[in-house]
Amino acid sequence: MRIKRVLLVLAAVLLVVGTIPAAAQEPSIAQGQLVKVDASAKTMTIRTTQGAQMQFVYTDATKVIGADEGVAGLATKAGSDVTVHFVKRDQDNVAVQIEVQKKP
Repeated sequence: MRIKRVLLVLAAVLLVVGTIPAAAQEPSIAQGQLVKVDASAKTMTIRTTQGAQMQFVYTDATKVIGADEGVAGLATKAGSDVTVHFVKRDQDNVAVQIEVQKKP
């Protein structure tokens, strides 16, 4: 009986450890030019360096570097080069961090 209990606990631990990497997903990175920001929908669109457009959802937890007033300041940065760190959640690209490059 003791061996069964130990195996059951070991199986449970392995099951939990096996799901941790999926929950702690590494962000992907997209670079391009900021096209537009929709503050009411909390979305932003960039044109990537390859010419495709990508849309991102942002939240209050999204870290913004290089724009005054955080996410609210993005609306004034159309045309700026940006780097977006994002994770995929269902069909959405959720921005974790947005870096706005300073114009020379």
